[in-house]
Amino acid sequence: MAESLLQMVIENLQAFVQDELATLWGVHSQIQELSGNLAAIHAVLQDAEEKQIRERAVKLWLQKLSDAAHVLDDILDECSIESNRLHSDQCLTRLDPVTIMFRRDIGKRMKEMVDRFRQIDEERRRFELRGRVPERQQEDEAWRQTCSGITEHNIYGREQDTKNIVEFLSRSADSSNDLSVYPIVGMGGLGKTTLVRWVYNDNKVIEHFDLRIWVCVSTEFNTMRILESIVESTSGHNPNLSTLEALKNKVQEILLGKRYLLVLDDMWSTDKWEDLKSVLLCGGGTKGAAVLVTTRVESVASVMGTCHAHHLSPLSEDDNWLLFKYHAFGSDKVERTELVAIGKKIVKKCGGSPLASKALGSLLHNKKEEIQWVNVLESKFWDILEDDSIIVRALKISYFHLKLSLRQCFAFCAIFPEDFRMEKEQLIHLWMANGLIKSKGRLEIEDVGNEVWEELCQRSFFQEVEIDELGRTTFKMHDLFHELAQSIMGEECRVYDESASLTNLSTRVHHVTCLKPERKVNMDLFKKAESLRSMINLYPFHDHRNLNGLPPFNSLRALRTNASQLSELKSLTHLRYLNLRSSGITTLPECVSRLQKLQILKLERCENLSCLPKHLTQLKDLRHLLIELCHSSVETPPNIGELKCLRTLNLFVVDKKEGHGLSELRDLQLGGKLHIKGLENVINEGDARDANLSAKKNLENLYLSWGSSDSRGGANAERILEALEPPSNLKSFGMNGYSGVELPSWMQNTSILSSLVMVILYDCKNCKHLPPLGKLPHLTVLYVSGMKDVKYIDEDSYDGVDEKAFKSLKDLTLSKLPNLEGMVRDERVEMLPLLSSIRVSCVPKIKLPLLPSLEHIRIEGTGSDSDHGDSEDMALSFPEAIVENMHRVKVLHIEHFPTLKALPHELGSLNSLQELELYYFDRLESFSENVVQGLGSLRTLMIGCCKELKSLSEGVRHLTCLERLDIIYCPKLVTLPSSMNQLVSLRHSYINSCDTLPEGLQHVPSLQSLDVCNIRSIPEWLGDLTSLQKLHLYCKGLRSLPSSFRNLTNLHELSIDGCHKELQKRCTRVTGQDWQAIAHIPQFKLVPIHEETFSGINSSLYSVFTINLCLCELVSRLS
Repeated sequence: MAESLLQMVIENLQAFVQDELATLWGVHSQIQELSGNLAAIHAVLQDAEEKQIRERAVKLWLQKLSDAAHVLDDILDECSIESNRLHSDQCLTRLDPVTIMFRRDIGKRMKEMVDRFRQIDEERRRFELRGRVPERQQEDEAWRQTCSGITEHNIYGREQDTKNIVEFLSRSADSSNDLSVYPIVGMGGLGKTTLVRWVYNDNKVIEHFDLRIWVCVSTEFNTMRILESIVESTSGHNPNLSTLEALKNKVQEILLGKRYLLVLDDMWSTDKWEDLKSVLLCGGGTKGAAVLVTTRVESVASVMGTCHAHHLSPLSEDDNWLLFKYHAFGSDKVERTELVAIGKKIVKKCGGSPLASKALGSLLHNKKEEIQWVNVLESKFWDILEDDSIIVRALKISYFHLKLSLRQCFAFCAIFPEDFRMEKEQLIHLWMANGLIKSKGRLEIEDVGNEVWEELCQRSFFQEVEIDELGRTTFKMHDLFHELAQSIMGEECRVYDESASLTNLSTRVHHVTCLKPERKVNMDLFKKAESLRSMINLYPFHDHRNLNGLPPFNSLRALRTNASQLSELKSLTHLRYLNLRSSGITTLPECVSRLQKLQILKLERCENLSCLPKHLTQLKDLRHLLIELCHSSVETPPNIGELKCLRTLNLFVVDKKEGHGLSELRDLQLGGKLHIKGLENVINEGDARDANLSAKKNLENLYLSWGSSDSRGGANAERILEALEPPSNLKSFGMNGYSGVELPSWMQNTSILSSLVMVILYDCKNCKHLPPLGKLPHLTVLYVSGMKDVKYIDEDSYDGVDEKAFKSLKDLTLSKLPNLEGMVRDERVEMLPLLSSIRVSCVPKIKLPLLPSLEHIRIEGTGSDSDHGDSEDMALSFPEAIVENMHRVKVLHIEHFPTLKALPHELGSLNSLQELELYYFDRLESFSENVVQGLGSLRTLMIGCCKELKSLSEGVRHLTCLERLDIIYCPKLVTLPSSMNQLVSLRHSYINSCDTLPEGLQHVPSLQSLDVCNIRSIPEWLGDLTSLQKLHLYCKGLRSLPSSFRNLTNLHELSIDGCHKELQKRCTRVTGQDWQAIAHIPQFKLVPIHEETFSGINSSLYSVFTINLCLCELVSRLS
């Protein structure tokens, strides 16, 4: 790192002289001496970097050099900032008192730096370091064409391993009544994670398990983090639960009745395994639930495993050669005989490690000269790194063959914790802020960052790359590469979590990452750091409780915080990157506009934020201004067009005030995402044309919004939209509140729309016809709502025999379309071959053909929320045609049909249906036996808020696969059918807010888990449920327990929340009146009503996923 850092400082020194700043601040002689010393030091750094591996004295010398270089860089940056201040303020002169004091201070500090580097240079001479003529590093162009490291195309030498594990999961584990834990053991770099990932995505495994969950555990076993990951993996969002008890309950709810596969990747310790195991067991997953564990530690496998561990051996030389060959030669390149011979010798040195072979193969991917291959084979690092494993030697060889600019960018990744999923854009922004990348020729700095990232990816330093439908990239580093980055950074980088101590913080630390709430961090401990550059809080912010101020380090280049007291921002003059996330601020302070070096300003989830600084346009270096999920109305600062460097502006609010018109966007070379709000304030199409959107070739996501106050009507909106033609490379497009009747010509042009992946059309109430959306080849997500006159989503004709409509669409939402009859007018065309999920609300007339891939359907009528308002009439009848012929559907959710008295008979044809949820059927009295008998595959049935429901019908005897039954607020359902005794698979039930526990539940022969909430009393017959293993009661005011509880001999866990104090006395150990009925239960917990810690009504079961919420999520992803 020292070599690349020093190169950066030397370049800054040269710029300092060229800009005549040395003369301005009277430090010309000091700069000259520093330049000479640094040049002499730089000449021997390559030798020093290699010698430090074995010579500690050289390593310490390099650390001194790095520390001094950071401080010198701070001084040069301060001089640049003060010089800019002088030039921008015409009232200031060199005789200004502040300027004189600054000049004196800089002179003193520069003399100190001269002395410091003079001493470092003298120490250099003692080491007899040799200067070298730097080898010309060949520019590799070919890697830019493709990035083969993104996806593992094959798994070499692990076919039998994969087969054995899949066989275990589908047969051995399936036959076990207990939780099966299968450990996979092997040293680092053998491909344990890669192997399990192939198993995880095997088609047999996908079909076999209801739920698959992947959790990276890493070195610290944190139960709360693992439980959060389980919830996030299944629901797609962070649960935002602050207590361990609440998380346990949530996980148990998720796993209830599911045959699940849980992967615990990279386990190092079993200290808290029993705690997690108890949660998994109490979750009551069905027979066949399994856990796959990867670990390097044999003792972990022996403690956790319920069967013999699967030991992963090194790859055979032949298999390792195939892997190396793939990464070195690719699938198309000619394999030259002489290179093959050298390559096989390199593979032999890799010792059967796929990670080593992959790293070195990627290193040589575009090396065409034989000498380049020989240099790797005969590298001195194979010998001088004798204390390292063969794998680590190979990774270090790969590292030392990187260009200097790539080395520092890779090492910087140590700022993220192990197993962390990094965002490519965020990483590039942090590289920018820390000066690790610069623009090059015509390449902008972001393009250089992309090239660096792509090359590191191609060379296998990054892995598990995922690209979402909008092109956003996330990735990980293998833990051995992460350890390498940490070893390079040493004390310069620290990651702190809940268990880490800050008391031993080194003065050398430059980058700090917090994984704990900032309000729990003592910022004073960081004051001894000489030049702190990055303070990044990655803690998942749930609240706005951090009322602390900012860290007092004016050397900071990058800051991510949720602080609400921002007065200290004015002193952070070096700041390039500022990310405020979940801060409670209402106004971004004006001092932000004086941070003249600021390049990236990100404001995320600041829900109360309504005002930005008026003088934000003083930030002439600002390149990215992002305002995301800030729900208040945030006004765009005036004259934003003056920020000529701006490359991302994701929100622009049009106003009639001067400096807020669309002409502000004219000359900005914007890319990424842009949401333009307030289009009702645009006067005419000329103003709209001034936005110059079609010229913004880097723009990928565009969303256009009109408010409700457009008094000039639809004709004006039509002209304005015509003038807002975007570039043809858009990935997503959306508009909201458009009042025109006709759409513009560019929206009928499929060549302009051909790259679209997502389209959102919301509340365009006067439109009668839509664009030819069915012909867009890449369209994956479509949301259409609030168009009363639209009859078909696509009215174009399809002439080609093989032409398919909506051929890539997977996710479809249709809402408030009362006259919609179908997706396409041309009934002959095949359509929607890949559609897997559809949500429909207030679309009574729609008809759909047989959809081969459809698995999830959500149908909503109308509820009490205002969004549906004028849609009451359109939603009284159930759209039966939606579920006709949908034989592959697995999940069906129906809600808000208040007038429906019987379930549609079409439901009886869904013989593959596994999960059925029914909510808010106000007049539904019973289930038809004809419907129920057709649902033989049903495994989960949830019924809620059906206040007239009296009977489930005797037809439930046909539900022989039913594993879970939930009944919520059905007050008249007091008796269950007598045929409940035939539900032999039913193991889990949840009864909430029914007047009484329904009679007949006691006849279920295999019920294992029962949650009862808000029931007035517990019947004596509950003791007949002798198969019961887990019982949770949340019944406010419960005063006593039935004596029959003594019959529940299999019950091993009983928890009672919100009970009366009287019950607490009755359950007192030995002496209580009810104690004898529960004395046999191993785990018993009772929480009186005044100590209530957890809500009994399971809100997630009550919650209704509204179409509006869906829209909010889509727009947030887009904008």
